[in-house]
Amino acid sequence: MTEKHSPEKIVQLQLDYYNQQDIDGFVSTYTPDVLITEHPSGNVLVRGAEALRERYAKMFAANPDNHAKLVNRITFGPFVIDLEEVSGRDQREPFQAVAIYEVRNQLISSVTFLEKREE
Repeated sequence: MTEKHSPEKIVQLQLDYYNQQDIDGFVSTYTPDVLITEHPSGNVLVRGAEALRERYAKMFAANPDNHAKLVNRITFGPFVIDLEEVSGRDQREPFQAVAIYEVRNQLISSVTFLEKREE
């Protein structure tokens, strides 16, 4: 990416690559030291671009119908908060999740996922 992209544009590009299951494009939108965690547990899902590539390449291969539909987006400085509806994953019913992306130097440096849980 040579031209300057806003955080929202970077996150949208990442989502487009995700839905195309383009692992190279997807990984190219993240920093080499990306950190992906779950909230509220703080569980680390991914630490670093190689771990990102490995995790998502496996997920894409196992779930060829996987798709994330953007339901709502808020941009707040370097943060982009997406409400997404995910379908075609692990033989689950569609579910909603929130992803909080932090973009630094035109790449996603961290993501925190919040999955909606039934009470």
